[in-house]
Amino acid sequence: MTNGLNPDRGEVPDTQRPAGERSAMQIRSGYFICSAALLLAGLVGCGGNKIESVTTLPDLVALCSGHHPTTAAPYAGAPPHPILVVRPHGAVQDMLENPRLARFGPAWNPQEPAVVQLVACTESDGGGADSGLLCTYPSGQSASLRIADYTLTVYEARTSTKVSQTHVEARNTCPLTASVYRPDPLVYAAPSPQQYRDALELFVNRRLPTS
Repeated sequence: MTNGLNPDRGEVPDTQRPAGERSAMQIRSGYFICSAALLLAGLVGCGGNKIESVTTLPDLVALCSGHHPTTAAPYAGAPPHPILVVRPHGAVQDMLENPRLARFGPAWNPQEPAVVQLVACTESDGGGADSGLLCTYPSGQSASLRIADYTLTVYEARTSTKVSQTHVEARNTCPLTASVYRPDPLVYAAPSPQQYRDALELFVNRRLPTS
């Protein structure tokens, strides 16, 4: 036996094989090596989604425009599950100062991003019918209130998995802020606190297995 080969079984070193046979074997070997490398690269690519760090509330608001895994708290265990309700256009400061949801308890729009398990994104679907109401702001300016439609989509903050989606019609709740310094100003109704609660409470108070 030479170099681990058994001549009695017809095993010979590659250097003693005909040139054509050696080339074919080398091509086949190279093919298998390349195939294995491509398969490995594909597996890494499929499972290599970047996990985004969550250190501020805007990191969570970003889930409403792009879905990706994060370091947020998992949606698991006993309720309540803290939820960040993102209003149209992701106005973070308005969310923090919004007294309308705070009365439902500390699980609604918490100021500490590390505890948030759910993100509810509010997207305007249009509208425009006149409600017949006026909204008056601290500046003394008033604006006509228009009815508006919205889609509420709930995502797990950690995985960005969609949990639920529903539609609401806002009719009589003035937005907290508005641009009213123009002729004949008008504003679009926002979902009321009770509408948010009715749509989202099930997910905030759901009992889940511990992850």
